Amino acid sequence: MKATSWILALTTTIGLSGLARAETPDPATLKGMYDTGRNMSGLIKHCVDKGYLKADSTENANKMVAFVANMPGEFDKADGDKNEGFGRKGEVLADGQYKSLEGNLPPDLSLKQWCEQADQGMREGLKQIGL
Repeated sequence: MKATSWILALTTTIGLSGLARAETPDPATLKGMYDTGRNMSGLIKHCVDKGYLKADSTENANKMVAFVANMPGEFDKADGDKNEGFGRKGEVLADGQYKSLEGNLPPDLSLKQWCEQADQGMREGLKQIGL
């Protein structure tokens, strides 16, 4: 797994949210965006828990989750708490399965570096949507 792929997933989630305001994606797409957003929120909180990020990162993760949760359209949010909980434990949702984030990082990327990159990607995504 590459760190950039998860940062891109986060940015895509937020970026597609802008599209969601113009054209409502189908419920399965919305659910996927929501589940990914909740898992990323948990991963950011995992990074805060480890001491790699500051508390304001948690606030930003909550903003992202609220934005994605309030996208127009009906979709299943039942797995949100579960996906965020796995993220908080350091488990990333990939292709419908949970995998250890730390165990799947490239050898030249530490968890701290991943956390910092993910946080920066989230902050940039939030700026793009005006949050």
